Amino acid sequence: MSEQAAQSWLSSHPGPLPALDLLQQQAVGVYENPNRTLGDLAEIIALDPGMSVTLYQQVNGKLAVDGKARLDTTHAALLLLGSSAIADLIMQHKTLSQIVSRQDLRQTYQQLLCRIYHLLDQLEEFISFQGIRSLQPMRSAALLHNVGELYVCVFAFEQYRQFQTNFQRMGSEVISAKPIFGFDLRDLGRVICRKMHLPGLVLESLEDDREGGRKARLIQLAADISHQAEVGWYHAAMKATQEVCADYLNQSIDAFENHIQRVAIESARRCPIDDVMPAAARLILLPDLAAGRKPKPAMQKQPDNRDDYESRVKRLLGSGRVSATRLLEGLLDHLEQDLQMSRVVLLLLSKDRAKLGTRASRGVKPHSSIHHMLIDVAGNNLIHSLLQKPLGLWIEPGNYGQYKPLLPKNFKSHVLSERFFLMSLFNGKQAIGLVFCDRAQAVNDLDKASYIRFKAAALLTSKALRYLAKQTSTGTDS
Repeated sequence: MSEQAAQSWLSSHPGPLPALDLLQQQAVGVYENPNRTLGDLAEIIALDPGMSVTLYQQVNGKLAVDGKARLDTTHAALLLLGSSAIADLIMQHKTLSQIVSRQDLRQTYQQLLCRIYHLLDQLEEFISFQGIRSLQPMRSAALLHNVGELYVCVFAFEQYRQFQTNFQRMGSEVISAKPIFGFDLRDLGRVICRKMHLPGLVLESLEDDREGGRKARLIQLAADISHQAEVGWYHAAMKATQEVCADYLNQSIDAFENHIQRVAIESARRCPIDDVMPAAARLILLPDLAAGRKPKPAMQKQPDNRDDYESRVKRLLGSGRVSATRLLEGLLDHLEQDLQMSRVVLLLLSKDRAKLGTRASRGVKPHSSIHHMLIDVAGNNLIHSLLQKPLGLWIEPGNYGQYKPLLPKNFKSHVLSERFFLMSLFNGKQAIGLVFCDRAQAVNDLDKASYIRFKAAALLTSKALRYLAKQTSTGTDS
């Protein structure tokens, strides 16, 4: 369904993507230089998604007609393009300033390119950890990993800005995009890959299967880091992303955090685009969020014991009398008592992982149907998306209309609320369930400060569950 919606959208917005003016000018300069080589030209095109897509469309499209395999780098593709076709590619390709008149759109597109360059630099670091030598095909694929986002930025800018607003709050591309476009931007990317004959590794990196090939997975991880860094470096979604990456790359979380921040600074220095905010700037401009420090609370009185949950979890883990049940019960108590949520519900996956059912709750009336809630996990809905990796969701009347079609019907009929928090719980790489909470009967409404603390508590609980599982598996006291 989502790819069909993406296909329909692309039919109405066929492109092409513009070339960045700076890179097009550099390409013209190289092309007109009698001492130039195709390699010099390929290096420039390899930094421009617009010219790259057009190049692959022309070369790989012809190869597909002949039943031949696609080429996977701009260097290889240019070798098969005739001199007149190269001239047209460089001289005739429309640029960003020619296609787009709005300054804010041009600025946003350039910021997105800056993020992609950050992605490329993080990817090189990840490749070095893995000892992979075939760098060019991976860079060529990574340049176009966000091709769906590039398209909606240029051709559906107002909707794209809504997507950005959602991502700032939710930290999830899937959850942020589907209510607006009717499809995930990866769905659109896959449709573009097939239509434009992009390299196979681009398509593989856009597949939902997180257990795919190593090269595709590294691109996905670098893309996640670079996107979360656009929001900041010390928020819950970034912390969760760093933990996933560090685990995959077999790095300690502290060493990994140092690595990616160093790469971000180097990437900012190399970025060829002026008038953008590189990810490293957020390391400098947000000193109040330095690593290890708590975000400043909103201008309202918070409970005095708001920072006690982490120490309680640590004491419990060190007590020798801990269990997964006690950790989860402690989370529910914290949300009800410390965060003053009026209803808190823990939903856990069934053994066959096909359904979510209520396992425990706080503040729910005895006769409420929430106690008997049972949700099918399969399907194109937000519950399924939340269970793919640690993600949070903040629903309120202002965005409920967007998310309502993606919430399972029986979930909506049980909770009967348009204001709530949801977040997935994990034990290592495997989802175990969700936690729901709201303030349906409270005087104070949900706010950003409580959402940050809600996500932090859920992430900490997932980490504690993973620690407990590791201790149990090694036969140590737990």
